[in-house]
Amino acid sequence: MKRIRQTLTLEDLANQLDLPFSGKSSLELTHACGLDQLRPGGLAYLASASGLSSVPTPKGIHRKNHHEEEIKGDEIAVIVPAGTKAEGRNFLFAHDPLVAHVKATALLHPLQHPEAQVHHSAILGDNVQLGENVWIGPLVALYNGVRVGSGSIIHAGCVLMSDAFLGENCELFPKVVVQEDCIIGNRVILQSGSVIGADGHGYFQREGVNLKIPQVGRVVIEDDVEIGANTTVDRARFTDTVIKAGSKIDNQVQIAHNVVVGENALISAQSAIGGSATIGHHLILGGQTGIRDNVRVGNHVTAVARSVITTNIADKQVVGGMPSRPVSQWRKTQALIHRLEELFDRLKNLESRLP
Repeated sequence: MKRIRQTLTLEDLANQLDLPFSGKSSLELTHACGLDQLRPGGLAYLASASGLSSVPTPKGIHRKNHHEEEIKGDEIAVIVPAGTKAEGRNFLFAHDPLVAHVKATALLHPLQHPEAQVHHSAILGDNVQLGENVWIGPLVALYNGVRVGSGSIIHAGCVLMSDAFLGENCELFPKVVVQEDCIIGNRVILQSGSVIGADGHGYFQREGVNLKIPQVGRVVIEDDVEIGANTTVDRARFTDTVIKAGSKIDNQVQIAHNVVVGENALISAQSAIGGSATIGHHLILGGQTGIRDNVRVGNHVTAVARSVITTNIADKQVVGGMPSRPVSQWRKTQALIHRLEELFDRLKNLESRLP
């Protein structure tokens, strides 16, 4: 869906967010932005009142932004922590300014759902079922038995193979592939090039020959999941590979067959999870992190960038390194590694003193 701009006065925005405000009620706000990108009509936020020095001061005093434009304090508004001193400025007061700014961004830049259509170049197989207000773009292929829920958008070049199910209010960006029998929940976003339901890497050897193991399971993606560009989620060997509700997976991530990822995971780019790993809820993986096959990872586990989890991890652990270990231990080890040359020189010096 395309985001459009909507102008709101400071007072209108405050009323819609149910927040108190100070300053010019009729100020027209046209866009959300960061403090370093302020222009007239902009709405930024401060997580802490200590950052007030970064905010243009009230009328009559000017401050330049990074575009070298002069910005007056009465031309912009800022969401600040509740209790911040207003000093005549255009402020919205919130207990959590980030949350308020995200909500304000959605109001100032609302999504515009396109009118329902099935493009003339789209190909629909037998028994395809489309809900209300579905938008199908150019060169989309929906195989036999595909079902698409109301309000969903499927952009150009996407393919949904036989008996795939797509829930309501989803958006599939260009060239997404959802293979046969896979189930996609409601409000799911699949970014361009993602592949859901390809065969897992299942092979065995006999007499030096790699023989394929049929992959007859599915992928189930629950509600409110987002899958990044060129990310792959493989179908299970027998049952389901599952991405549970609310999880957000970055670009170029590999989720292997039979994996279960718990609710509200955050998985950064170029990470990989090996086959049959089971992950609890609220996992956080830094970039280029790996989890080996068949391990169990508990709830609220965080792995820093480039970690490799090779054994089972209990709940509420923060780990780093390869193989992973508690992050405090990993940092000590890293510090020692950087002293190896010094320690080696000291050892040679000691050895030279031996009789």
